[in-house]
Amino acid sequence: MSRKKKAPLVAICGRPNVGKSTLFNRMIGKSRAIVHDLEGITRDRFYGEAEWEGHKFRVVDTGGIIENPVDPISEKMQQQVRAALDEARVIVFVVDGQQPITRTDEQVRDALFRQGKPVVLAVNKLDNPAMESQKYDFFALGLGEPYPISSGHGLGIAELMDAVVSHLPAPGEAEPAAEPERVVTKVAVVGKPNVGKSSFINAILNEERTIVHDEPGTTRDAIDIDFRWKEKEYLLIDTAGLRKKAGIRQPVEHFSVSRSLRAMRRADVCLVMMDATEGISEQDKRIIGYALENGIAMVLVWTKWDLVGDKERRFKALADELDLKMPQVRYVPSLTMSNVTRQRLFAAFEYIDRVAEAAEKRVSTAELNKLIEEVKEKHNPPSIKGKHAKILYATQVGVKPTTFVLFVNQKRLFHFSYLRFVENQIRERFGFEGVPIKLELREGKPST
Repeated sequence: MSRKKKAPLVAICGRPNVGKSTLFNRMIGKSRAIVHDLEGITRDRFYGEAEWEGHKFRVVDTGGIIENPVDPISEKMQQQVRAALDEARVIVFVVDGQQPITRTDEQVRDALFRQGKPVVLAVNKLDNPAMESQKYDFFALGLGEPYPISSGHGLGIAELMDAVVSHLPAPGEAEPAAEPERVVTKVAVVGKPNVGKSSFINAILNEERTIVHDEPGTTRDAIDIDFRWKEKEYLLIDTAGLRKKAGIRQPVEHFSVSRSLRAMRRADVCLVMMDATEGISEQDKRIIGYALENGIAMVLVWTKWDLVGDKERRFKALADELDLKMPQVRYVPSLTMSNVTRQRLFAAFEYIDRVAEAAEKRVSTAELNKLIEEVKEKHNPPSIKGKHAKILYATQVGVKPTTFVLFVNQKRLFHFSYLRFVENQIRERFGFEGVPIKLELREGKPST
């Protein structure tokens, strides 16, 4: 399908802790970006979609602009901000209305003058109408009309949005109506901290789109990134590393974990990354277990393959370990990968495509019941105290999660092991590679 014309981009910028992420959430109408009183929570470029008065546009939330970055992560944050401003059509400059103009505010103002793009000045934290007069102090920045807002309370947002869209193309120009809807596969890249999730995304994009550093926990939020490969569209979701509960030391990490789990639930496929030099950890098992529990299709990826010596022997050892510790994922495909040597980076998308297609698969009721009859002939359901378990009818009722309903005489007669046998027979006949299958039992025949 042909690609839709990208909606224009509005970038939100300003120094740390002035309320950029809260304003971002207001503009897109969803609680997407993490909001916390701690400075430096937003590190990567974080995109969302907004609509106002017929105008559809994208919004990007950026990390706080600081005067002198003193560490590698802070420096990379500033690179992310500059990249967002370069891409933007309109810039919303957020300042703290409860504080005087700072040196950093003036430096940001100077940088925006050099950009030569339309700037809308948002004076935030003016939490009641009596405080609005404080906006006049910000005329000194020379950026025109300051818009008094409270992103926390939702005050002044309508006037600010009016100002933003006044600099955008007319709705007809921004959104061609004749183009078909794009088919996009949503892929959540998940795993414990420092396993190579952001490095993978940067390697396939050939740009430092997400911040990568040796310090675990560099990614704080789930970042959505558009990607196109072999004429197919993907939405890559780079997530924060999922630590076990005992390792969560800062309150903000609770937000990060929550967003990562939400990203998994909204994905079509999860790319579960594990360190090939360590093998499967307890936390890896928890992440896979969460995907199983929620019926999320997945592909397993062993990262850091460049650090492995005897590769053939190690691959067999990893396969044996996975089979021993998590036999319930034998149907999930796995591959090895190196972000450093770029080995098999794009092979991941062949796996993703197969699994995404399997996650959409529907089996006709006639085909399914034909298989069930064959299953009963091959291996009769067990009996308890002379009472035989009977499958009367079967049907697929949904995808994502892939769910089959078996109408039976009595649910208590069906042992877990027999249901696993039925599931394996369904997989053998119809595939469902990488897709968890849920079997529900209902007593009696279906109503017609």
